[in-house]
Amino acid sequence: MIKFNIKHLSIFIIATVLLFSCETTDLEKIKALTNKEELPDVIIENLEAVYSLNGNTKVKLLTPKAYKYTSETKQYSLFPDGINLMFYDKNFNLHSSLTADYGIYYEKKKFAKAKGNVILTNVNGSVLKTEELLIDENEEKIYSVVPVNIKDKDGFEITGEGGFESNLDFTVYRFTDVSGVKIIKENESNNFFIDNNKK
Repeated sequence: MIKFNIKHLSIFIIATVLLFSCETTDLEKIKALTNKEELPDVIIENLEAVYSLNGNTKVKLLTPKAYKYTSETKQYSLFPDGINLMFYDKNFNLHSSLTADYGIYYEKKKFAKAKGNVILTNVNGSVLKTEELLIDENEEKIYSVVPVNIKDKDGFEITGEGGFESNLDFTVYRFTDVSGVKIIKENESNNFFIDNNKK
């Protein structure tokens, strides 16, 4: 089975640029929202985009508003009113999902940030909740430096006050400064380890 994970986000974001290029920009609306010198190159509202590979849906993106900046000093996609990403396997089964109140993606750096009520789920049914999540595709990791809470499908719950780090599939976790551990049911399939050594 071919897994589709967050490292494919760059391919998807680039694909949505093609959609942006087909939209007209309401300059008056943009000016009302932002400083004239900070205007995005393109803007689209109520975006629902799907990225497919070989006829198979891989990612679905939903967002109320998306901005695209392409100048020499600014090159990123901005989702100021929230973002909902759904990742699928080749059989169109939901593999993982990410929602947040705000999102930004830097294409060249292959780096993304999600902020505000961030919820990330993986194929194993684990759910992560935090206020800020960082995705570094070059380093192939997801991490946070603010408190995170993860609960798996069997009820094992753990909070990392100092943040956490995981692979791009969000299947192997590493915590620092762990607190608030609640074990409802132990499961040998928990794929994480605890590091209480502060750096």
